[in-house]
Amino acid sequence: MNETPPNSQELNALMALANLQKQVKNGASNFYWIAALSVINSLGAVFDLGVNFVVGLGVTQVVDAISMGIGEGIPDYNAIIRTFGVVLSIGISALFAIFGNFAAKGHRWAFITGMVFYTLDGFLLLAFQDWFGFGFHLFLLWGIFGGFQALKKLQSFLPKGIDPAFPSDIG
Repeated sequence: MNETPPNSQELNALMALANLQKQVKNGASNFYWIAALSVINSLGAVFDLGVNFVVGLGVTQVVDAISMGIGEGIPDYNAIIRTFGVVLSIGISALFAIFGNFAAKGHRWAFITGMVFYTLDGFLLLAFQDWFGFGFHLFLLWGIFGGFQALKKLQSFLPKGIDPAFPSDIG
């Protein structure tokens, strides 16, 4: 094994690629935060825990409020209706976890679709005049967009025809 050690230019290029991969993972991890905190918000609403994270989804808050309102109007089915609302909210949140999973693996569509849905969710918060929640949406969108930009740079280094997805054990 007579391998030549990489020169400083090669090491710098490898470090740049590793940094881009880390930025992609960091951007994608925002989807996991959105999903997890939305589930916590939904469970907090159902169990009246007084917990509400601004990073969570507005649409799950609307689903929770509607299911609790309908449940109070139909006391005999309150538990079933609230459970259905929580399951629906968890399903919506899981969609964002799926975006995070595919974005972390280097799939551009996951970044784009997730950003579009999160932007629409931000507009929902604007409709309810939740300025603080909207501000956090913008902050997280900026982080997600940073991951997307890093992915585009990373993919520009790859030869044509190479799968842009990269192993999950990186960074």
